Amino acid sequence: MEGTCYGCGDDNPIGLGLVFSAEPPGVVAEFLPRPEHCGAPGIIHGGVLATCLDETMAALGFVLDRVHCVTATLELKYRRPVPLDGSPVRIEAWRDRSDARRRQRVDGRLALPDGTVAVEASGIFVQVDR
Repeated sequence: MEGTCYGCGDDNPIGLGLVFSAEPPGVVAEFLPRPEHCGAPGIIHGGVLATCLDETMAALGFVLDRVHCVTATLELKYRRPVPLDGSPVRIEAWRDRSDARRRQRVDGRLALPDGTVAVEASGIFVQVDR
């Protein structure tokens, strides 16, 4: 999307490299962790996982409606540690509801390759003018 965006920018060599695609009922992305994403030994840092979810949930508005959204609130539930073993993780986001024209409630999850949900998220995302 945006060139230097940390989450999805093509021109950011230290970014996460997320690529979003529409997949009903929302959007998905895949994240391939690198060694620099380590938190505790052998585990991906929780802040990196939070960023992956935040970016994917915010991208929902752009992918589906071509509007830019920013995070107003974000709540996470870490269910399992995510191993740093070279395996990609899947991030999904979908609308829970739209409260108003410029505000939407979004849910998301980050899953291990076997489909086990490692992190659940919910938040409010607000449309901004560019």
